[in-house]
Amino acid sequence: MVTRAQFLGGGALAVLAASMGSTTAQAADGSRLLIATDEGISNDGSTPVNSKINQLSKSLADNGGGAIVFPPGIYAVDDEGVEVRNQVSFIGLGEATQFMPTGTWGELAGVFRIGTDKENNSDPVYRSGLHDLSIKPGKDAIKHAESIENVVGVLYNTKNGDSPADPDAAHRISGLTLWDLDMGIKLKGADDQGMTVERIRGRKFLRSALVVGEDFADGGADNMFSMVDLSSANRAKVDAATIEVYNSNTSWSQVKTWYAKRSIAMAEDTKAGAGFFVKGTRNTFSQCDAQDNGGHGFVIKYGNNSFVNCLADSNGHAENVDGQAKVGEAHGFHISKDAPGTQLIGCQAFNRGMSNPGQGVGFWVAETNKNVILSGNAFGNTSENSVTKGLDAQKNQVIDGGAK
Repeated sequence: MVTRAQFLGGGALAVLAASMGSTTAQAADGSRLLIATDEGISNDGSTPVNSKINQLSKSLADNGGGAIVFPPGIYAVDDEGVEVRNQVSFIGLGEATQFMPTGTWGELAGVFRIGTDKENNSDPVYRSGLHDLSIKPGKDAIKHAESIENVVGVLYNTKNGDSPADPDAAHRISGLTLWDLDMGIKLKGADDQGMTVERIRGRKFLRSALVVGEDFADGGADNMFSMVDLSSANRAKVDAATIEVYNSNTSWSQVKTWYAKRSIAMAEDTKAGAGFFVKGTRNTFSQCDAQDNGGHGFVIKYGNNSFVNCLADSNGHAENVDGQAKVGEAHGFHISKDAPGTQLIGCQAFNRGMSNPGQGVGFWVAETNKNVILSGNAFGNTSENSVTKGLDAQKNQVIDGGAK
């Protein structure tokens, strides 16, 4: 048994290995806990090491699964990525464990991946883990670097056969820092379900920071997201929101989006520069916040979703619009004609200050959508606090707090 004093007294990695009944010296003999640097994996960022990591993870998967612990340092990764395998966990020791994409990435690919953006995994992958590490280009852990086009921090496209033993791959992702990438996380496989994604912090993305599912495709349903903070998405100024949701039965708690960019004019249900774009059904959002984005705060494209105690704060922010985008176009909550059954309970939509006003309307509901329940508070929006002409008084209970 490992005591607390032994663990804190030094050699935490060795103690961790001992606590699992193995040491790194046993790696060649079937150890299921490996210390990356003891297995010859360089952490000085000088050359890509993902090929060696992939060999280790395959040996663990072939042996029933296990974990690779990555001490602090920089682990360079080329466009082949780190292939996540069955019941294998990748464990860093906080942000000082950095995975650094390097070289040219010719097509969308993951630093950590299951399958590719175009193809599913060839072997079944269940219950993997990715924990407590950072993914960013450049060797300076604090300064931002130029984003590398087509680099996705985490790209999972899991499908474990036509009749899998379990339809939920149930991967676990936690404690990630994602900086200066094309996209942060993309979960698209039919079996990328039953997942938990928590404690994620991301900054500066060329396109979306987090995409769950794909338009008109199965994948990414039944997952849980919590304590996520994502900013400065859509820096390429394309038609991308910070978070895009295309599936059902996901739950979101304490998720914040802010400072996404927009350079195109608003059209019907525009997602460019939005904090959240929801084109799925039966999803729940609690204590989520869209702040200072260039587009709408929340674009609710499909119905039967629930939002409780969510905030839309100063979206359409003047610092995040340019080109054809104009201040005053953005809505805090934009509810489409295609989104009947939407519920907003205890939500707020406002401009918190007038130095950079932008959010034109707090709550906006398409006039033909009469099946929305809305209660909340709106104030300080530059045009109208609430535009809900199609709702009767029983369904529309917004407190109009007036101008700022």
